[in-house]
Amino acid sequence: MKKMIRLKCSLIFIIIAFMVFSGTGYCLEGMEYQIKGAMMMNFIKFVKWPDQLIDKTGATITIGIIGKDNFGNTLDHIEGRSIGGKQLAIRHINSLSQLSDCQVLFVGTSESHRCYQILREVSGTPVLTIGEDEDFIRMGGIIRFYNEKNHIRFEINQTAALKSDLKLSAKLLEVAAAIQ
Repeated sequence: MKKMIRLKCSLIFIIIAFMVFSGTGYCLEGMEYQIKGAMMMNFIKFVKWPDQLIDKTGATITIGIIGKDNFGNTLDHIEGRSIGGKQLAIRHINSLSQLSDCQVLFVGTSESHRCYQILREVSGTPVLTIGEDEDFIRMGGIIRFYNEKNHIRFEINQTAALKSDLKLSAKLLEVAAAIQ
């Protein structure tokens, strides 16, 4: 029962954040990555990773950031927090060989020139990829943030999620601006 209440509260938070920050047009430059960081944390609540990965990684979900980190200290505040009994860890990725250490990977826009290579490297593995590049979804990314008239929106590539053996909650799919 408590789990269901927490799930409903999380969904309400996502919907409110989406409506407040998308619907009013107040996506301030300084707030953009704070909002995206909060949304990323909530995405994690609505993704189910394969059981064998959970057994392997223990009680940690590692969020990797490759490219320029525009989040500032936003993600530092979530490091160590717990979601679904899993502790969050933040890791700045410097080489492609480190990608397999992540369950969530944010690809910064500074990596646009090699975004396809990065996504190909984790393709078919249970890594929730999140990015902002205009072609991110087309290249095989799972969730893409984009700005539309100063509104932060996100779209989902459900096919890529399934290929990565990730199950996205219907509730997450409901609040996405677009599903591919």
